[in-house]
Amino acid sequence: MRALKRAVTVSLGRLASQAIGQEEKNGSGRASSGASQAIRCYLKDRESAGAGWPYPRFLDERPAGEDVELKLDIEEILWRSLEEEAERQHVSVPQMLEHAVLYFAAEVDAGRAAERILDDLSEA
Repeated sequence: MRALKRAVTVSLGRLASQAIGQEEKNGSGRASSGASQAIRCYLKDRESAGAGWPYPRFLDERPAGEDVELKLDIEEILWRSLEEEAERQHVSVPQMLEHAVLYFAAEVDAGRAAERILDDLSEA
């Protein structure tokens, strides 16, 4: 059974949109996949909630003119979970998504994503 998807349009900063592959050919599908991975990673780390996990207020100070509008197809349940977390942290859903994307990019850069994949494989 296929998961229900929700079509959403959000504006993210240029760095976040690049991190999920929007700049590449066929960027829309890649961006949706990248956003989904980022949301899953971010929400999965909720329990550990390290120093970089909560929404950082410095993202509020990002210059407004550099936003990139993205059209994404995200699993309905995943999007609702992101909405709930955004409400819990008192930020908008696009702000929460941008933070999740940047958080995920930092995790990948630090090599933690490979550790997670290996952990997930050993649990299967």
